Amino acid sequence: MSPARTAGLLLLLTALATGVSVVARLSGSQEPPPDSTLYVPVILDTNLYAVAGAARVVSGLALLALGVLCWRRMMPPGGAAAMRAATALLGMSGIVTAASGGCMLALAAAVPEIAAGSSLASLAATWDVPGWVEPLNEARSITGKAGFTLAGLGLVALVPAQWRIGGRLLQTGAVASAAIGIAMLFIWVDAATVMHRISGISFLFWLIVYGGGLAIGLTSGRMPPAKAPAVVP
Repeated sequence: MSPARTAGLLLLLTALATGVSVVARLSGSQEPPPDSTLYVPVILDTNLYAVAGAARVVSGLALLALGVLCWRRMMPPGGAAAMRAATALLGMSGIVTAASGGCMLALAAAVPEIAAGSSLASLAATWDVPGWVEPLNEARSITGKAGFTLAGLGLVALVPAQWRIGGRLLQTGAVASAAIGIAMLFIWVDAATVMHRISGISFLFWLIVYGGGLAIGLTSGRMPPAKAPAVVP
């Protein structure tokens, strides 16, 4: 299988794992209200929350594998600065995202599930939170946001490479990649809730479109070497 098709399949795997993680997390947990004395996720279904964490690990490892593949098999002769930066950013995003998923798995084992009919207040009153749980949850949140940020920066860095590779799919999507990547940086702004949802869905769509395009051979995925400057006698 060609490196480009393998890269496409890794992007599609990232999209699938990301989608599963989001759906499982939203179905199996909720964030505590601002006035709560709890500072950890409210787990409604331990199994679903563990699935969300495992899927996040898979999505991170798939991005890391994509970064390694691009660096070793799809880099243009001499390497282009933008392509190298994008590859490194996506690989780092994968590492940090996998770490965030690992934190979720640890929380699934540590945080008690709320039984049907019980309230958050009763849990807060009866559960003595171990000292390491809150820092672990903070690490889960920070690494999750950092992974999303690095992926967004990777999309922005990919824009010049997308344009140079050529093909209608990549060239017409270069501006969209930049817009999505920039929007993903707002993950650190708590008030930009709508932006978070839009950028998350857009990133998932980007993974599917470009992953599918590479997997079915719409582009080779290799950036041509830069032309040597003309020498004027």
